Amino acid sequence: MLRKTRIALAIVFWLCITVLFLDLTGATRLWFGWMAKIQFLPAVLAANVGVTVLWVVVTMLIGRIYCSVICPLGVMQDGMIHVADWVHRLRTKKKIGRYHFWAPRWTHWMRLAILAVLCVGIVVGGGFVVQWLAPYSSYGRIATSIFRPVVLWVNDILADAAAERDSFAFWHVTWTQFDLALLVTSAVTLAILIVSTISGGRFYCNNICPVGTVLGLLGRRAVMRIYIDADKCVKCGLCEHKCKSMAIDSKRCFVDNSRCIDCFNCLEVCHKDAISFGKIKASATTTKDEKVAVDTTRRTMLTTAVTLAAASQLKAVDKVTDGGLAVIEDKKRYERQTPICPPGALSLKNLQQHCTGCQLCVSACPNGVLHPSTGLLHYLQPTMSYEVNHCRPECHACSDVCPAGAILPLGKMHEEKMQRKSSLKIGRAVWVRENCLPVAMEEKCGNCATHCPTGAITMVPLGEDSGPNALRVPSVDDERCIGCGACEHLCPVRPFSAIHVEGIEVQREI
Repeated sequence: MLRKTRIALAIVFWLCITVLFLDLTGATRLWFGWMAKIQFLPAVLAANVGVTVLWVVVTMLIGRIYCSVICPLGVMQDGMIHVADWVHRLRTKKKIGRYHFWAPRWTHWMRLAILAVLCVGIVVGGGFVVQWLAPYSSYGRIATSIFRPVVLWVNDILADAAAERDSFAFWHVTWTQFDLALLVTSAVTLAILIVSTISGGRFYCNNICPVGTVLGLLGRRAVMRIYIDADKCVKCGLCEHKCKSMAIDSKRCFVDNSRCIDCFNCLEVCHKDAISFGKIKASATTTKDEKVAVDTTRRTMLTTAVTLAAASQLKAVDKVTDGGLAVIEDKKRYERQTPICPPGALSLKNLQQHCTGCQLCVSACPNGVLHPSTGLLHYLQPTMSYEVNHCRPECHACSDVCPAGAILPLGKMHEEKMQRKSSLKIGRAVWVRENCLPVAMEEKCGNCATHCPTGAITMVPLGEDSGPNALRVPSVDDERCIGCGACEHLCPVRPFSAIHVEGIEVQREI
């Protein structure tokens, strides 16, 4: 029952978290958004003391149940392992598992070194390092860049079928957040997972994943854990061959609980009831060799936990036609000197220190203005661009879903969120004189001033003539501009708008 219950809960959590990244309507984020916020590393980065303490206590009580139920990357690996084991049985015609106890000393130092790199990356704001190592973020990128296009493709097929029957059950959705760097990063991560899964089961979780290392240090002396009764064990090796974490040494009746993820596979295969999950009995003593197999001392465990806790301080627009006659050229993305952070990110530094690049905010953005950055210092962290749309004052999807504290919620009530966002300065508009229609083609325009929600843009005479028929160009009041991008998006000039938004280092209210 333990194994079946664990599998059922893992499937439910995995499906719900996956839906967060794939949902095209945004409705399910109201129901399942909390599942992203209870992920361990995002909770640490967000200084969410309640969730962090919860997982520390749970792990010290019952072991690494987080890795086998809550972590979506771990659950996805379980699915890969199941397929790999099934192929192994077909190829060898043997029902026995394919695993053996494997805990060389160098892997112990490797996992500690990777954890140290993560801690240093968090402290110094090395977003590039954190995003490569964070398991939840790795899964989010895979779901966004690999799974989501498949969902969109299926949705478009259903939309075409529904349109033929005069139904609006489905509608076409344009994906504007495609990014090659994100796709390559996700593909490399997925390839590493597939290779490690085929070769060594949960090798990635127990030797590379820093969250697995922290929880392993906390759970190796858990109150409730897997143990082998040496008096009942006949050393048949079935449990060892079944352990996908390669944490069981059947010859010594030893379980490395720093690597055990509480999958309970071993309980199912033991025919002598020699394996139990609970408080270890006095008779089930450990050997001296256990000191070599386990990862580190209690002092190292506590030091690592404290260190990690302290660290938490286009696809382009589809071409549209004008009356079916003229094709409007697509807008191109500006190379901004300063990236535009999403509203609520506070500053570039705060975003860099807290964001894990999970892409949940990018998936949740209904306006398509968020996309992953390709800059080294902000690699795969969200940045804003306004070729497709602008940041609407009534929208606060990104701040609602961020689990790591990189984008803070704006207010508590819907109306207050609108008010706060309308007065939050995230950038400044810059006029490009040579691109402007009144200058380049002597045509009247004023589109940017008409659609500016804060009235920061006014039209002033281009020359000395100030009469009603005089050509006028935009003038930006920097103190009133909030950087929403309405002017840039709605500017009719192609491919680069005559007015664009530059980011600012620190966001502030005006």
